[in-house]
Amino acid sequence: LTSEEFDQLRIKGWGRSSPAYHAIIGLRLGEAVMILKTEWKRNKPPSSICRAIEKKFKDMKVKYRCVRLADDTGWAIKRIA
Repeated sequence: LTSEEFDQLRIKGWGRSSPAYHAIIGLRLGEAVMILKTEWKRNKPPSSICRAIEKKFKDMKVKYRCVRLADDTGWAIKRIA
């Protein structure tokens, strides 16, 4: 591939470039996001991303509340600190 061809490729997001990661890390204090199971492709729940972010930014005291919806269709995540 040439450099131009490589730049034109459509690539999948993975890891910390995923839309879910950016949605969670972009939350401001008091804001929340809902992730549906149909949108979630990982084996681990979104709380694993929340824990990783909390661990990475522990000096900033970032905290989330991640709960599963009662109808089991997804999760709600709220930034609490």
